[in-house]
Amino acid sequence: MSPVIELGEMRHDEDADGPAPAPVRPPGRLARVVAAGCLALLTLAGAAPPARQPAGVRVPAPQGAAFLVVGSRLVVADGPGLIGRGGRVVTGHRLPGGEPLWRFTLPAGDHVLHVSTLAGGLLVTSSPAGAGDTVSTLLDPATGAVRWRQTGYPVSTGSGGVLFETPRAAGTGTVLAADPVTGAVRWSLPLPANGVAYRTGKRGVTQIVLITADGRVAVHDAESGALVHAGRVPPAVDGVSYRFAQVVGDLLLVDGAPGTATAYGLDRLDRRWTVPVESRAGTWFVECAGMLCIRDQTGGVRALDPATGDPTWVDDHWVGMAPVGDRLLGAEPGVGLELELVVLDPATGRSLARLGRWRTTGFESDPSRLLGLRRLPGDRTLVGTLDVAAGEARIRAVLPGSWDDCADSGTALVCLRPSGGLMVWPVGP
Repeated sequence: MSPVIELGEMRHDEDADGPAPAPVRPPGRLARVVAAGCLALLTLAGAAPPARQPAGVRVPAPQGAAFLVVGSRLVVADGPGLIGRGGRVVTGHRLPGGEPLWRFTLPAGDHVLHVSTLAGGLLVTSSPAGAGDTVSTLLDPATGAVRWRQTGYPVSTGSGGVLFETPRAAGTGTVLAADPVTGAVRWSLPLPANGVAYRTGKRGVTQIVLITADGRVAVHDAESGALVHAGRVPPAVDGVSYRFAQVVGDLLLVDGAPGTATAYGLDRLDRRWTVPVESRAGTWFVECAGMLCIRDQTGGVRALDPATGDPTWVDDHWVGMAPVGDRLLGAEPGVGLELELVVLDPATGRSLARLGRWRTTGFESDPSRLLGLRRLPGDRTLVGTLDVAAGEARIRAVLPGSWDDCADSGTALVCLRPSGGLMVWPVGP
């Protein structure tokens, strides 16, 4: 599991006498007494949970299914558990009733990797079970009709465009830009064996950074493909590949002497600073809401000033960390899959607010609509809206049963059971 907190959609559990709720994706752990947790529920955001949740609507879905709410449509894709067993179907349903609208079947041997939106369409990314390139297909979300197909894994650009990355052995891969409406190729670039890194803004990729093992660096504009800047950095120590070749903010980070990493400014490829890094595997750099953080698989955070590389704060007890706007969302150990979530000041690591114990869902699709799930006594699930900017958790619903993931359409919660099957719960705006 990634050390970055997974914030996703929420889900519910099943009720012996009624329709089953949907599952939730988790973050969360911190040992707390159950009684104290229940009291926190009742006082959360100053509201009492509703006495009874309206009946939900069942929608077929396999165990571990991916699902997405697109306007008044619910899109369901077979989950990774069906790879090699026919996991290649995507279906569209009307909300809030769940009525089936269309069915799209991938080519034999392919399975769904990811479902997202692009230019008003539904982008389904799939891969063959054996060797072969990833393929992205744009569907009409109302009818399921195919608009276009393109080879590669999609990467959104800051202006609403799309890149498709197709890495291959021996540096024969490509990254290309396609028209999001027609799928027509606008331009393409060869990928070096070391791969590609991206400079991102608030809405997506703004620059493409290509680096070869001998230290040649090329920075290209993500919209036009034009070369913005080229230069050199020291070659990879082993002559084959860098341990680090990351872009964070306006910095390119590469390893030089063993146990160190050096930052270069992307605009001029000027050397900025060098810091020591752990030699063990599983260490990486991440953006931390304006700071630069070093993470590793054992947990903890080391925050650096991106201008100087100087350490600003260190905290080893965080098991997860993710930037949300101009704040950091940290996770402490909790209970099972539920983590204790804390809003942090990125510059100091100081706690600004405690959101309580939650399992998060919906982070990848929209961090501003982050949901949290918490198990309650009596086989129920509390669903909360986690407002990181305000430092608040607000009750969204109390659902019967247990759930893996949930998505919020604004007027309904769509949740997935651990055993498979979706429920659509009307909850109002």
